[in-house]
Amino acid sequence: MSSTAAFCLLSTLGGYLVTSFLLLKYPTLLHQKKKQRFLSRHISHRGGERGPQNPMAEIGVTIGTDMLELDCHITKDEQVVVSHDANLKRSTGINVNVSDLKYCELPPYLCKLDVPFQRGNISFFMV
Repeated sequence: MSSTAAFCLLSTLGGYLVTSFLLLKYPTLLHQKKKQRFLSRHISHRGGERGPQNPMAEIGVTIGTDMLELDCHITKDEQVVVSHDANLKRSTGINVNVSDLKYCELPPYLCKLDVPFQRGNISFFMV
C-alpha cells in the first residue's frame, strides 16, 4: 500500500472517529433537543403490573402512572376493541382473530381469565 493511500485511509478513519465521538458526547450540535409536552416517569403496560389485566386501568392509576399502554385491534366492521391479544382463544376460548369478526359477533370473555405476569412467574386470574 502506498503512503498516500495509507494517509487517506487513516485520515478518513480518524475523521470518522472524532466526528462520532463529538456527536455522541454532544448530540445537540446538529439538532436542538425536542421539547416534551410532558415528562413521563412511569408507563403501565396492561394497566399496571401489580394485579390482573384491568381494562379500566385502575391499578395503573392507583400506583401513580403517567401513561397507560393499551393494545387495540380493529374488527371487520372497523370498530376499535381494547384487547391484549389479536386472537381471542386465551380470553374467550374461541380460536378467532378480532379482525375476522364484526363488533356484534365478538364472543364474551371467559369467567376466569388467566393473565400471567413475568415478575416472579405468578399467574393471576380475573374473576
